Amino acid sequence: MISKILFLLAGLLMAGSAAMAEPPPRDQRAPPSHKPGQRPPFVDTDWRPSYPIPFGWRPRYFHYETKYEVVSTPEGSILTTYADGTASWISHGVNATLDTEESSCLNWSWSADTLPTLKEPEDSLAGDDFAIRLYVFGILETGQTFGFNYVWSNDHPRGAIWTSPWSSNKLMALQQGPNPTGKLVLESRNLIADIFAATGEKPVHVTSIAVMSDAEGSGSVARARISPVQFGECRLLMY
Repeated sequence: MISKILFLLAGLLMAGSAAMAEPPPRDQRAPPSHKPGQRPPFVDTDWRPSYPIPFGWRPRYFHYETKYEVVSTPEGSILTTYADGTASWISHGVNATLDTEESSCLNWSWSADTLPTLKEPEDSLAGDDFAIRLYVFGILETGQTFGFNYVWSNDHPRGAIWTSPWSSNKLMALQQGPNPTGKLVLESRNLIADIFAATGEKPVHVTSIAVMSDAEGSGSVARARISPVQFGECRLLMY
């Protein structure tokens, strides 16, 4: 049984890799060039974040650098994100068995503070931008791997599910449109139920998670915040 394992943003205040090169100014960047099935640029270069990332987390670049920064607030340590026509994530390995629905929930709080300005639908290549995503990767009961996104959507209503235009990953919208209060919104999601709804199969293991803000398709700006994330019992939410 999973017992309230705090894994996301563990060691938040410990600096990761040292700064190297700032990403180039927007007017000097090449347009996004990667296509479905192709390796995105900047994955295997010597370029590293121009900011300290949380200890134990690894960056991956799809189109230049989204900035992730840990800040202290009255609500505790929060990860802030800033994508300026960019797309990169930070990820962390997880070793969690999903053995009971009651203890296989993901609990966190987040806020989309600036939504990307989309020019195309969110389920298209050019419109696949989100102020904040929480990725979950793991293994299904069939032994197949899965990738699953919780997203704060511009257009899709809560509970909508669709397939990524880049891969076989499934996306589920949990919030839609601007945050009306500006406060962090609590989420409590049963991973077994949500992934079964998206794939028709039950997950049995989580191997990694990632956080991402991206705005490269629209060439716009996206800002968000996300709290630490916990595995454990679902929290009762009132809507």
